[in-house]
Amino acid sequence: MNERATKCLIWLLLLAAAAVASDGPVTGVFGLAPVPEGTALAVWVPLETAESISGVAWYNNDGGTVFPELLAVAGAANEPAALAEAVVVGEDVTGATLGWSEWTFTQPLASATPGLFLVFRLAAGDAFEAEGEGAGVGYQVGDGALRCWVCTEAGDWNPLSPEFQMAVNPVMNTDKSGDVLVLGGENRPAAEEPDPASPLVAGMTAAPNPFNPQTDIRFTLPAGGDVKLTIFDVRGRAVRTLVSGTLAAGAHAIVWNGRNDAGRAQASGVYLALLEAGPVRLTQRLTLVQ
Repeated sequence: MNERATKCLIWLLLLAAAAVASDGPVTGVFGLAPVPEGTALAVWVPLETAESISGVAWYNNDGGTVFPELLAVAGAANEPAALAEAVVVGEDVTGATLGWSEWTFTQPLASATPGLFLVFRLAAGDAFEAEGEGAGVGYQVGDGALRCWVCTEAGDWNPLSPEFQMAVNPVMNTDKSGDVLVLGGENRPAAEEPDPASPLVAGMTAAPNPFNPQTDIRFTLPAGGDVKLTIFDVRGRAVRTLVSGTLAAGAHAIVWNGRNDAGRAQASGVYLALLEAGPVRLTQRLTLVQ
């Protein structure tokens, strides 16, 4: 399905949904018919430096529909990030029929970038049929800002017209005492502050391990500089490059979701994380259990 065909299909579904619009701020519901392989819906959530979210609320079309994955990925407005970089924050997600639904994350999310994308992955072969039937979400009248996107099997993101906005809203985190997972940057418990007098010692850990569907790889750099963090399989083949760039000295963390650079899920087995940072060379054994 090319970009033009995708946009036309979305518009047709939006127009059809308008004929069965419900009361309140939700204008109608929409979806794809049928759902191609690799389809996902994404909503941009801008965040200030001190803000985090604990979940997501959305207007669901059919309570019998299952979203295989709910994902989150750091990014910038108008530039959806690659799904291969996304963190899984929910699996087999369901909601109410023609009603607002909510999903709470196991750990609040923040972003080192200006915000993040919340992504609903659709099951291939599902189809939006009508109001209350099939895979779909609500939509509302937009304010002219581009916030919503659709990704199809080609891997390209296609914007939804800014005249419309998916009825998907972040649930802001009000608990400031717990750990927050910072996407695209450093992770540290909110109450923990580094001691500037303590020397930094290189180290790397991963938890959970064994893991499914993702693991947090945490590492400490004695000095800033060029860093590369790569995942290898047991045959020594590079599977995923998680970091390739300059990082500051100190503690860092990044999530591996068990997928390769192309976004494909990897088989169960043993993998090796290799961290290279100047003279520092660290490895961590990882076990993926599907």
